[in-house]
Amino acid sequence: MKKLLLSICLLMAVTLTAEAQIRLPHQHHHEPPRHMAQSRPRYAPECVYSPVGEFRFHAIGDLGFWDFGAIFRHEIPYHFSVGGMAEYQLGHCTSIGLGAEFYSSYGEHCRLFDNMQETYIHTVPVYASLKSAFPHLPVSPFIEGRIGYSIPAGYVTCNDPNGEHRYMSTGLYTGGGIGLKIYRVYLSCGVSVIDVVDYALGFSGGRKDVIRDFYTRLSFAF
Repeated sequence: MKKLLLSICLLMAVTLTAEAQIRLPHQHHHEPPRHMAQSRPRYAPECVYSPVGEFRFHAIGDLGFWDFGAIFRHEIPYHFSVGGMAEYQLGHCTSIGLGAEFYSSYGEHCRLFDNMQETYIHTVPVYASLKSAFPHLPVSPFIEGRIGYSIPAGYVTCNDPNGEHRYMSTGLYTGGGIGLKIYRVYLSCGVSVIDVVDYALGFSGGRKDVIRDFYTRLSFAF
């Protein structure tokens, strides 16, 4: 968890540094010599397209990194999520966003639920996002980080040596990954972490476990 939070902080530092190094075309525009100006085509663009100030909406879906085989074997995967995010282009390579997703994780992937069959835990993470990419380029690598709070959408009942207990996924939500943007399609790989607590005790009982999933994420920008 600490490593993931440190990675998100590092992402913010790298993004701000990259923004500071980008120079706007019109800020360093020099008039060409007169003989060059006469030969310049009339259709030549005055400046490079700037995406600053754009709003985008993302339709998002992701699947556990190891779950693709389950699709072909007709098994139920242990992790998937679907949702959306509104994004604002803050700088030439920096965007911020607010999103929410419905997240479902299969019980066997969480240590609390070992040896239990078809046991799911559901939650709705609501988060802020920071992304570094080059939206003015048709193809660009990108890196993103997310941090927020997960709202429980149900609970699971488990039997252990101490009796019957109910657990739910709620608390701090963090995630992040790297990927490739191809026009308006974003494909990435990363990791997400969500806390698991006792249903009756809530936060007062402390964190019982975490759901840590490696995922492949696909989103479409509109």
